[in-house]
Amino acid sequence: MKLQFSFLLISALSALSGCMSSPVMSSSQREAYLQQFVGMSSNQIRNALDLGRIGYQQVSEPVLSGSALTYTASRAISIPVPMAQNPAMGVGAGSAVPIPSTAADRYDVNLNCVIRFQLEHNIAKAVYLTGRTC
Repeated sequence: MKLQFSFLLISALSALSGCMSSPVMSSSQREAYLQQFVGMSSNQIRNALDLGRIGYQQVSEPVLSGSALTYTASRAISIPVPMAQNPAMGVGAGSAVPIPSTAADRYDVNLNCVIRFQLEHNIAKAVYLTGRTC
């Protein structure tokens, strides 16, 4: 029972550390960066916004509708796959069995974020973020 708890704890911590090490900026820093564009025209935003600076990659061209300028961005997150250290021998059962590390020890996912600047007379009045990675 104690061994199972230890394995679950180690698995959970390694999964959390993989998720926590991915963001380039905190969410409050990303919001502060995007907030500086409020008050600018849609053309100024298109010319000045650098999604790479906040850890995103632009998925498609921004969409300008009557009252919004919308960006779709993604961020690659690497999630580790928990693995037993000595699956054949068990913990503390003598010498360790070497397990080669490969790309299969993790998997990558692209999480999307939609960034929408609310426009009034072509001037950004607010910015809204939608998505799991925002």
